[in-house]
Amino acid sequence: MKKLLIIDDETKLRETIAELFSFTGYNVIEAQDGMEGLEKVKQHNPSLIICDLMMPKLDGYGFLKKHKKSTHAGIPVLLLTAKIEPADELMGISLGAKGYVRKPFTFKELKNIVEEHLTF
Repeated sequence: MKKLLIIDDETKLRETIAELFSFTGYNVIEAQDGMEGLEKVKQHNPSLIICDLMMPKLDGYGFLKKHKKSTHAGIPVLLLTAKIEPADELMGISLGAKGYVRKPFTFKELKNIVEEHLTF
């Protein structure tokens, strides 16, 4: 079973995404900010990470910077954000993000992008 780590400070959204992916057969781990996300990566070694950009303590860019220097740097990260400027997407991709999903999104859209970056 593939493991997903969802990092988002917006509790309701994070829990909804987690529930939908759990329902479709994924093992889901949650974190409320980038710092907690880094710890969960070490503890659970997920197959893929979905990370919000705007969070307290450590934002998505900070998470990406630390993640790409870690021993878990091979785990793909998808950014999930309300930021719509092309410069924001370029920054995320330049820091190693494999995908950029703008809010609002449909679950089908997110699931397709997740499956695109996972090999079963």
